[in-house]
Amino acid sequence: MNHIDLNNTYRLYAFPDYWSMRAARDKLRRVVMAKEFKEVKEIEAKHYVERYGDYAYKNYLRADKKNLKESGLKSLITALQALYKLNGYPANYIIIAGLY
Repeated sequence: MNHIDLNNTYRLYAFPDYWSMRAARDKLRRVVMAKEFKEVKEIEAKHYVERYGDYAYKNYLRADKKNLKESGLKSLITALQALYKLNGYPANYIIIAGLY
């Protein structure tokens, strides 16, 4: 099960369907959000992605701090795109789990 570290506290997992997400949810220790990606709101995404200053969020497709994103949801989308490169299937459902 591949993942992307959103910051030093949260990790993102992506799944193609509900049943695979449900099976993985039972195996993870500290799930803070498990839902369909279409239902994720900006206020939720801002809480979990890495922030630079007050209005800039990490672009997970680039290792450097160039080309930062202006919204938390766009930053989460770049994390899902990076995860798609690892998994090879679309992220219809996501799980955000805490590391501690």
